[in-house]
Amino acid sequence: MNHETHRTIISPQEHPASLIMIADAHIRRRPSDGDTFFDMLAALERGPGDVVFIGDIFDLWIALPRYENALHRAFLSWCRRQKAHRRIGFIEGNHEFFLARSHATAFTWCTDLSWWRDVEGHLFCHGDRINRNDRNYLAFRKLTKNPVTKAIVRGLPMGPELVNIIKRGLKQTNPAFRKSLPLDFLQAFAEARFAEGVTRIFVGHFHHAFHYRGRQGGELNALPDWSSRGWISVLPTDRGRLQQGPWQEILPIVYD
Repeated sequence: MNHETHRTIISPQEHPASLIMIADAHIRRRPSDGDTFFDMLAALERGPGDVVFIGDIFDLWIALPRYENALHRAFLSWCRRQKAHRRIGFIEGNHEFFLARSHATAFTWCTDLSWWRDVEGHLFCHGDRINRNDRNYLAFRKLTKNPVTKAIVRGLPMGPELVNIIKRGLKQTNPAFRKSLPLDFLQAFAEARFAEGVTRIFVGHFHHAFHYRGRQGGELNALPDWSSRGWISVLPTDRGRLQQGPWQEILPIVYD
């Protein structure tokens, strides 16, 4: 399996912070859609912990001037402010386009590659490229996430129509693959990464919580989506058991 990799160059902290992970929020265009999400961001400011967004935070984010709205700008503003107090990471999902190239400075790290691995041996991955049988989506992804498409969307009159095609494609491309976990592919992906020295893997995209322990002790966790119940995932400072649940219940425990 051919995946690009990207490692952070940030040095490890003497005392690691908790890792707060948010996946698949799918915030839509109307400001009211993001009210609860931004309430959570405000709650995050009240305590410590690094934050990693595991992709598909917005239902569609074309990170170019013609296509961003107030919700995108408010989120970027929050990330820029919080970057001074905690590490903010972002893995592009299949619903985000060109973010890592347009707004990298808003985050401690941001990537459009398949995954990001930190110096502790944690690997963060949106997960949309794990299922190699999802050929229609992989072809669609190759067609839409490239410099030519970016140039068309950025400046040519046909850009808005292309965005409508992208919206339809995201909803229609092999929906059956998004309803079940590709267990064989997830386990094969995990074992390959464990062989490279990764100790824990965190994957979004599938909207299901799932735990896999590898043959040599590594762990993969598929994370629940935020969009349906407001769930987040937290790896505590002692790097013990992953905690998952509604953010209103989990954050007071983390900050206690």
